Amino acid sequence: MFSLLLVALTGFSNAAPLSESPDEISDTYADLVEGKWVHQKEPLTSDGLPFWIYADKKLTRGDKHPLIIVLHGRRNNAKENEVFKPQSIATTWTADKAYKENPCFVVQPYYPPKGGWEKIPDQLDAFIEELAKNLPVDLKRVYLVGFSNGGQGTFLTLARQPDWFAGAVTLSGPVSPKDVVGKIKAPIWSWVGENDSDLNKNVRLPALVKQLQAKDERVKLDIVPNAGHACIKQSIANPKVQEWLFEQHLP
Repeated sequence: MFSLLLVALTGFSNAAPLSESPDEISDTYADLVEGKWVHQKEPLTSDGLPFWIYADKKLTRGDKHPLIIVLHGRRNNAKENEVFKPQSIATTWTADKAYKENPCFVVQPYYPPKGGWEKIPDQLDAFIEELAKNLPVDLKRVYLVGFSNGGQGTFLTLARQPDWFAGAVTLSGPVSPKDVVGKIKAPIWSWVGENDSDLNKNVRLPALVKQLQAKDERVKLDIVPNAGHACIKQSIANPKVQEWLFEQHLP
């Protein structure tokens, strides 16, 4: 009876912290930490996802480190056998200067062409849980970064698992306010290009952010002048944005 009451009061039934992270990297993931981008083409679990990972070998033991999960946009034009490479929304976090200042695990999962993050919520959640169980992650500093459909996936994941993430950055990709407002706990810095579609710029994203801000003043929106849909340099790759994200911690 108490658990049912709790669900009714909170509005989401699967909200719980991530499992405790190990002090050292697991044997399963040890070969994937090479100080360069490493491709894991086949999912490591039956409900997992293929992914790219970047981490310095020094992160395998000792102190725990932040985890950034990067969600890409739709791949409708991708071929079935095409190798999906790390995108700039992921590699910007591993550039020499940025990574030296904030060493971390950066993971870019991906789904098959014509998919969408909204179609595989349980699979994405299981993948994130698997990362936390196998990498020495600072669970107070797990972050989401998403572009376009990945931005949508970021909002939905933050609402689905409000106790997992310390902060997020999104570029484009708004969702319906009814799906997320009142369910998200993390601060979010959202971005969109001034010349992106009217639906993105003038209606959905500002409306979403306005409602989120009514619940949490830490949510903010920047509209990039004279920019289109993929203004990554001004947003996700902006050093000030990256610094802001790493400053976010769970209590």
